[in-house]
Amino acid sequence: MNFRQSSRLRWAPLAALTVTIAVAAIAAGNSVAASDSHKAGLKSILFVNPLPNYPQWKLIGDCMHKQAVARGVPYTETGPTGTLDANVMIQQVQQGIADKVGAIVTFPASPAFGPVLQQAHDAGIVTGTMYGGGGSAQGDFNTGVDWTSLGRQYVAALKARKGIQRVGVLAVTPTGVGKAFLDGVKAAAKATHGHVVVRAVIYTADDPAKTLDETNALLTAHPEINVLVSHMGTSTTPVVSAIKAKHLVGKVVLLGNGGNGGGIQGAKAGIVYRFLLQDLCTEGKAAANAAADLGEGKTAPKQINVLTVMASLANYKSYVAKGWM
Repeated sequence: MNFRQSSRLRWAPLAALTVTIAVAAIAAGNSVAASDSHKAGLKSILFVNPLPNYPQWKLIGDCMHKQAVARGVPYTETGPTGTLDANVMIQQVQQGIADKVGAIVTFPASPAFGPVLQQAHDAGIVTGTMYGGGGSAQGDFNTGVDWTSLGRQYVAALKARKGIQRVGVLAVTPTGVGKAFLDGVKAAAKATHGHVVVRAVIYTADDPAKTLDETNALLTAHPEINVLVSHMGTSTTPVVSAIKAKHLVGKVVLLGNGGNGGGIQGAKAGIVYRFLLQDLCTEGKAAANAAADLGEGKTAPKQINVLTVMASLANYKSYVAKGWM
């Protein structure tokens, strides 16, 4: 690869915070039905946004809000005021439980979300996660990407580049989403028979300041690296800054997450080779619909995938025109 605490796409992250939302084509996997206590309709939706002010997470929240209104469900959103803070998010989820909201949707930024989401479920609250999976907590439904497949998608974007691609991977953590994304990158790289080689991995916790420090250290320790890849949206600006500071423009490129947050600008500067775009508005709407359906006693997909593309300056405008970010 992983809530109005708006990504990690920040995981970003949204971050960021890596990057495949097939929400338009809802996965035909297992479905989950609501308990009888919800058949009268959903009382409310609380979105605990990991990065409320980060463009990608803000878009998700805005579209979820509009769809909740369309379904006649009261909507509220909360989240950390600055960087992604899992502890603050968990406190906000717990407050939602205490307030007896109808549904809680969030990004499970740490393993600690598992028990608190189970507590909400046991209290009869519909639970939805975004970018769960890969060993992280999931709710009654989950929206987002298959992180291992996303790692493969990143490597596939490098096939057209000539010469050996010596890769440095930026992942959020060595477990959960970060591990799933890294597993996909490594498996796909191995299949290229030497064209793409993973030389080093750093873990940044989806923290832009840490990302800058770790990237500078990585490029110093591994001067042979000519490609950096990150599934976190918050990584783009610090990575671009590190490449510029070390005078490596034209020598090192980035595959990042998101056009906003520096992706498009970085591509125009010749640093970002490809950037992940996702149909995020459709994801937000799908989350609201899933919560509302479960609240009405209907079924909803257990997994809702998001459509994604590794975009470039040659084709990104057609996706942005459709609301992808």
